[in-house]
Amino acid sequence: MFLLVVTFAKSKPKTILVKMVSQAGTGFSFNTKRSRLWDKLTLLHYDPVVKKKKSNSFCEKSRN
Repeated sequence: MFLLVVTFAKSKPKTILVKMVSQAGTGFSFNTKRSRLWDKLTLLHYDPVVKKKKSNSFCEKSRN
């Protein structure tokens, strides 16, 4: 008797983890989730180095 193993394809998650880098040039970064459907992500987030709210832009994927 043969035992058949059936593997199903896993679906991709709806959100991915991305690294956001401050555009002030301070090197401050943080991780956040974004939808897989969006192209770019820009957030207004507090930068503790400058002590102001600065624009942060999407840098790279942290995980798949």
